[in-house]
Amino acid sequence: MRLLLVLINEPIPGEVLPKLAADIGETKASDYYKALIEVMLRQLQGLEKCRIRFCYSPDDASDAAKFWLLPKMDARSSTTEDLYLAPSSASAEQSPQEVDFRPQGHGDLGQRIQRAFSDAFAEGYQEIALLDPTCIECGARWINATFARFHSKNSRDTVIGPTDKGRYYILALKSEAPELFEDIQWHSEALLSSTEAKAKRAGRNVELLPLLAETTTLEDWQRLLTSPLGAALKKALGEPLEDISL
Repeated sequence: MRLLLVLINEPIPGEVLPKLAADIGETKASDYYKALIEVMLRQLQGLEKCRIRFCYSPDDASDAAKFWLLPKMDARSSTTEDLYLAPSSASAEQSPQEVDFRPQGHGDLGQRIQRAFSDAFAEGYQEIALLDPTCIECGARWINATFARFHSKNSRDTVIGPTDKGRYYILALKSEAPELFEDIQWHSEALLSSTEAKAKRAGRNVELLPLLAETTTLEDWQRLLTSPLGAALKKALGEPLEDISL
């Protein structure tokens, strides 16, 4: 059983993308965050045998998260309580995409991430990945390929996707690894190196994926608008590209 964890914040102005907000204002940064997440949802179409779990913050944002995300995924309720089903791709032959929601809970970021992994392993998931939603270039193909690394001849048990800012856009595990989330500076450029070093000291077999870019600053956003995903971001914002003020 596979699970993709996506930590999201309710897009309240002042609570998301602080570096971008410093340049364009908190309200506009909130709109850009919503656009990033909505494009990410499209990028996740085509996941193979993998449930998506949105871990939301604050903990009272359950209804807000569902009201925002489920319509964007064209998802509907299932016969299982708190489980939703969305089209997995353009092909009607594929099984629907399973989606559920959980609060992130209390504690710092490391504690919240560790809890999300621990709870999922306790539920019986055997392969779990954490995705950074600001790295929207990491779509379903990347994630499927990440899980495939667990079944290579090298028997990987930890797969990490590095970002251009020294952090990671994906962390995939085959077993619990609480040591990876302790005493970590989450927003520093040493996150990747610290995590990789901790994993190797714990005897884990680590593989690094190709580097991808985060979107946290105005410069990052401008780069994205000129990328193949620029048109999708423009559509998510509901504005023509030439009218987007940078």
